[in-house]
Amino acid sequence: MDFLKGYSKELDNRFSIHIADNTEVDLNAILDFNKQVHLEENIETYIHSIMQKYPRRKDIYWIYIKDNEKDKIVSSLCLSPLEWQIESIDFPVCEMEFVGTLKEYQRKGFIRILNELYEALMLQYGYILSVIRGIPYFYRTLGYVYASSLDERITVEVSKIPKKKRKNISIRSVNSEDISLIKSKYSEFHNKFLIFNKFDIESFKFKYFNEEFNSEVRSTYIVNEKGFPANYFSIGKSFDNKFYEIICPELNIKQASSVLQFIKKIGNFQDNDTITLCVSKHTSLFRYIESIGGNLLSEYGWQVKIPNIEKFLSCIKEVIEARLERSKFRGLSKVIGITNYQQRIELVISEGKIEEIKKLIEDPQLGNVDLSIPGGFLYMLLLGDKSFDEINYFAKDAYVDPPSKQLIEIIFPKKPSLFESYI
Repeated sequence: MDFLKGYSKELDNRFSIHIADNTEVDLNAILDFNKQVHLEENIETYIHSIMQKYPRRKDIYWIYIKDNEKDKIVSSLCLSPLEWQIESIDFPVCEMEFVGTLKEYQRKGFIRILNELYEALMLQYGYILSVIRGIPYFYRTLGYVYASSLDERITVEVSKIPKKKRKNISIRSVNSEDISLIKSKYSEFHNKFLIFNKFDIESFKFKYFNEEFNSEVRSTYIVNEKGFPANYFSIGKSFDNKFYEIICPELNIKQASSVLQFIKKIGNFQDNDTITLCVSKHTSLFRYIESIGGNLLSEYGWQVKIPNIEKFLSCIKEVIEARLERSKFRGLSKVIGITNYQQRIELVISEGKIEEIKKLIEDPQLGNVDLSIPGGFLYMLLLGDKSFDEINYFAKDAYVDPPSKQLIEIIFPKKPSLFESYI
């Protein structure tokens, strides 16, 4: 059956599950629920903005469980669409957002029930994988694992930020005429990653073109050199609203120094202060901060789930073939068996082309396979986050057939990604 907005189903004689429609009554109930659960200062304004202004708001699904006796929502989550790229291939992704249950209704398994409908929507609309920036551990119970970096924090003493002003460099607020420069710099920077968020002008403006910034939305600035736009960066707050977050493409040393001076000024920091910043470790800004004495404080990660590995591999079929074509395995004919001890997949390759990707019905632990990685740890390899050897270090039941090890490394290379979201 199709799951459409307005869908509802009784769970028992008291509770029912729903997909919100776009009526004002339904959306206001969702808004009121999130105000009670999440308690962040800006949550009401932000969710209202998503419901009214987000460019892809029609593709968002708000799912909730209702206590019919008390006529109120007691548990809810949101499916938000993303579009990512992997080596020039577009693939649809969804993010689980605004997850919560009223305190008095917790430990009743409501999130698991909501997740079943969430994954049914994923299947219905063709989403390949799901991501969440969630609380530690809990989402492991739903099959998620940590893959790719998120929220790296680095500290630096203000006294180590160069005081000398860089000649011919100035910083100003963004305007709509800057979008072509931003798109160019964004693409130039992100194309070095395995997986990244596909640039969308209107969605970028929604998140990054804001006069004020917080943990949800960002303000963007242009770095001028000799009076001309040369680069950009965006500022927000960390998810806990404690520290500045800087999102940027590659900056040269002069630009990086000027950005830190800008942060020092707007934060009114003194030389005896220490600043903690959230900056991706994959940026030149992070490396510059390290070079002047910055120290990595902590880092977190995105949580990822691939419900259907066969579907994911089918989506990146051309990527795998291109990797083979560039390697010594060009023209290979072989059946590659892969299992996570829950699903077993075979890649049938003939002369370097994938003829078939099939999921076997028999016990996935039986028979000869080229690669065995337990559970969601397999996602780390498929998404380039970890090499087989790194996974085997903490998952001793990970196994690769020795003659196939180099082939597996070619098909699934380790390469950094930069996951992002417009919500």
